[in-house]
Amino acid sequence: SFLNPWSESCFLDELSSIDSHNFILKYKNPGKTDPVIAYLCCRVILDELYILKLAVSPEQRHKGIATLFLNHCLKKNGATHVKTALLDVRESNTAAIRLYRKLDFQIVGQRPNYYSDTGENALLMRKTY
Repeated sequence: SFLNPWSESCFLDELSSIDSHNFILKYKNPGKTDPVIAYLCCRVILDELYILKLAVSPEQRHKGIATLFLNHCLKKNGATHVKTALLDVRESNTAAIRLYRKLDFQIVGQRPNYYSDTGENALLMRKTY
């Protein structure tokens, strides 16, 4: 799903973090490895939820999976002490930007040359509860 995905060690670090909240959706495939359909990694620090990664396998996109994951994550954390959700998204990722806007995220800033692989800017988006 990403041009430069996280390494295995980055995933393991994230999974072991006390502030980390992670969701995964897999196919049940009896007798075989269950393929991953989607995942979401986020952290809660003080009263902020930071969405780090959201990925849906290309063949499963446009089925509402990302919306389901985000709504679950936002609802779960919004019911606690979280007041704000934040995320970064590539300026060119119009599909993701549409999704985030649909869920009431607003563009609140820009991070110039944020993505090292292309030098592309990131948009900082925020949702306030």
